[in-house]
Amino acid sequence: MARRTGLPVVTIVDVTESTNNDVMRLGREGAPHGAAVAARRQTLGRGRRGHVWVSPKGGLYFSVLVRPQVPRASFSAIPAACGLGVLDACHALGARDVALKWPNDIIALTGEKNGSKLGGILVEVGESTAGAFAVCGIGVNLTHPSREAICPPAVHDGMVGALPPAYLDECVGGTTADAAGGFERLATIFRDAVVSRVDAWAQALAAQPRVVGPLSPLLEDYQVSLALLGHAVQVVSPSGEQLGEGTFTAVDALGHAIVRQANGHELRFSSEQVSLRARD
Repeated sequence: MARRTGLPVVTIVDVTESTNNDVMRLGREGAPHGAAVAARRQTLGRGRRGHVWVSPKGGLYFSVLVRPQVPRASFSAIPAACGLGVLDACHALGARDVALKWPNDIIALTGEKNGSKLGGILVEVGESTAGAFAVCGIGVNLTHPSREAICPPAVHDGMVGALPPAYLDECVGGTTADAAGGFERLATIFRDAVVSRVDAWAQALAAQPRVVGPLSPLLEDYQVSLALLGHAVQVVSPSGEQLGEGTFTAVDALGHAIVRQANGHELRFSSEQVSLRARD
């Protein structure tokens, strides 16, 4: 993947509380599109729904500032664009058996029925005098953490039946991804891929003002990248309660998962309401 020109140099730190907090502050101070901070470790990382994101050494934890010139109401599509960007970077590094788990977890297609979790994404929106912006926080497991890695007691990701971890070095054939040119180069590859996807989406959306939903310009690529699309799934609440089952048939232009029940009735769910798991 060619280095994107015209973007700020990625700021590299050894440890920080949260790269999202760091970049949110930069955004409010007027930092430009593409500004990013990458850390080898976080002490107060977080995921979707307020879950703790354990961030030991051995991962890439980074946040990217994007200022797409689209209505703020369309920002709901940014997580999907980011997910596709992370996949692009994984592919550029030689990883092939990777996919998205709706809405935007990055998974490795392993022997596990739901895959193994390679990374996650948290997008938060802020305001500055330059207008609305989004901070795309991304965590990618690079290699197995050492025994000395921070692992606070009683910390978990808040999900019932969370996926086992996967590591990028295993996905690229055993070569540690961080060794291929250094941590800064790796962070830049991921940052550039995310910005490229967000830019392409924003440009397409601006050219199609009558689209039915913000995901429309990237919906085809997004659906192709979803691991469970077309498969039998269970619909599970954040507390682990099973709410139904059926076939995961599509995602609509608003980002809702469409699940067709055995009787042909279709149900639509937002990612804040449910998760989808492969049915036994």
